[in-house]
Amino acid sequence: MTLRAQLLVLQVVIVLVLVCTTGLVAFNLQERQLRDAYVDRMTGVAQSVARLPAIHDAFDDEDPSATIQPIAEVIREASAVTYVVVTDEHGVRYSHPDPEQIGQQVSTDPSVPLSGRVWTGTQTGTLGTSWRVKVPVFGDAADDASPAPVIGTASVGILESELRADLTDDRGWLLGALAAATVVGVLCAAWVTRLVRRRIYLLEPEDIATLLETQGLTDALRSQSHEFANTVHVISGLLELGRTEEAVAFIERSGYGGLLTASAVAPGVRSPELAALLLVKAITARERGATLDVDDASELDAPTTPDASSLHTDALVVLGNLIDNAVDATGPDGRVRVLLRSDGAHLRLQVDDDGPGVPANLHHQVFKAGFSTKVPGDREHSRGIGLALVRRVVDRRDGEVVIGTGDLGGARVTVDLPVPASASASRSRAGAGERVAVAGARAAEAGNHAAGAGTHAAGAGNHAAGAGTHAAGAPREAAGTGVTAVTRAVAGPRETGP
Repeated sequence: MTLRAQLLVLQVVIVLVLVCTTGLVAFNLQERQLRDAYVDRMTGVAQSVARLPAIHDAFDDEDPSATIQPIAEVIREASAVTYVVVTDEHGVRYSHPDPEQIGQQVSTDPSVPLSGRVWTGTQTGTLGTSWRVKVPVFGDAADDASPAPVIGTASVGILESELRADLTDDRGWLLGALAAATVVGVLCAAWVTRLVRRRIYLLEPEDIATLLETQGLTDALRSQSHEFANTVHVISGLLELGRTEEAVAFIERSGYGGLLTASAVAPGVRSPELAALLLVKAITARERGATLDVDDASELDAPTTPDASSLHTDALVVLGNLIDNAVDATGPDGRVRVLLRSDGAHLRLQVDDDGPGVPANLHHQVFKAGFSTKVPGDREHSRGIGLALVRRVVDRRDGEVVIGTGDLGGARVTVDLPVPASASASRSRAGAGERVAVAGARAAEAGNHAAGAGTHAAGAGNHAAGAGTHAAGAPREAAGTGVTAVTRAVAGPRETGP
């Protein structure tokens, strides 16, 4: 998942959690306020009924319900409650929305209001579960010193279903507000995500990690380059002063003495750049306890054209990174073998090692920038950019790179780079020079035989010998011309002065 998607999902989740939490709190607060409002209304209605003189007087009638029922129904309809029930001190109903329930005992416990207290709560009666208030109905006291007796109760309630319906109606606007807040929150989250991505130049976390590692590598290389530049300046100064022996001694003391024996590492590699690279990598591998060998079958001439030089420059990038990865994979006491060959059409670079190899399912992933099979966190060995550079060069050159298993038991990476046409033509001219040299040598040998025959010929004497000598000289001159052509083809064009 991309950084943009992660940030957006995280912020959307936060928005949803906050909106849902706010909604739950708002719903609970709304229900409490609605219930409190109903309690206040029902308490006021119940106490008004209990204090009505007509209700008090009706308790003394022979049929109290005849007076109380009409009054209770008018009050019920006017106050928008479900029921108004008046009972006597024994819990017998004098009023009820269902006339058949009048004269019946109430189905709930009336003991609290009959004790002179107000009761509020939810109970299930003949009409269903309701939110209700029960208050006592007091009679006339015998005297001022005596408390008024409880002669009955007045109960007012509203069904829970009606209460829920009112809550649902009231919550409609609240749900709309929460939905609008969610939409605004998601849009703001998307905007913040876009802003953050623009601030980090649309980079993903792995890209940022790669940049940090690359920055560390760049700093290290800058430091080493500065240190090495001082060494080069000293060597250059000694050479300009003509103190060659001291320059060589300084090189030996600096630990770069192995650079003076490049031919011993890769005798078949006549490309100066690649031979020097192989020598440096061999020294580096030896310092890390590994061994780097160049295959005896390696054969590569020095570049003679600008296109060939450009090809060898790219080969330096490919070969250097392949060797570094191979040495990292083998570790101490490991072996690395390098093969360089050119058949005129392709330049082959092949590196084998005796490490653990590359799993088949990772053959394509190892070429991605930032991907590494090395230990995470080790800046030196977890760059993840070497093989990405190899892939970049191969793609630019329309070449091919293959990962497999080598003779050493570990990984084998083979890179084939097409040789430019101009470099192939130069190689053909060099081959023609060699053929001219061979032809000249054979002509010289024939001339020598002719000279011998002239010396021993009877009657020709010195004249024949002179003719033979002249015949031998011409082939030798041809041979010299051929050798010169070979030398020029191998050494390449020389710079001419102004």
